[in-house]
Amino acid sequence: MTIYVYKLKGMGALPGAYSYNVPWFGLTADTEDELHPFAETIGLYRHFYHPRSVAGPRQPPGVGHYDLDQGERDRAVANGAQPLTWRQRERILRKQAAGDIKAP
Repeated sequence: MTIYVYKLKGMGALPGAYSYNVPWFGLTADTEDELHPFAETIGLYRHFYHPRSVAGPRQPPGVGHYDLDQGERDRAVANGAQPLTWRQRERILRKQAAGDIKAP
């Protein structure tokens, strides 16, 4: 089971209620079957999940993410999530789209 946590690109602050200038992170996994139970263990609700949008015909369906604040990110890492940079996450997504690695 591989769970990943990464900083959301361009997310200095989320709109609306999240108007503070704080970093935000994404929590994802190789499969949704791994992601949702892990998210529950760190206190996240299923309705917080953001499904991944499909950008084109070569884009694999993939797994979406949960938005995390710094405390939730730290809790995820303490529970075994693997930290990634945003660029590392993008490389994984590009390899999946190219068929170099199996889509989650």
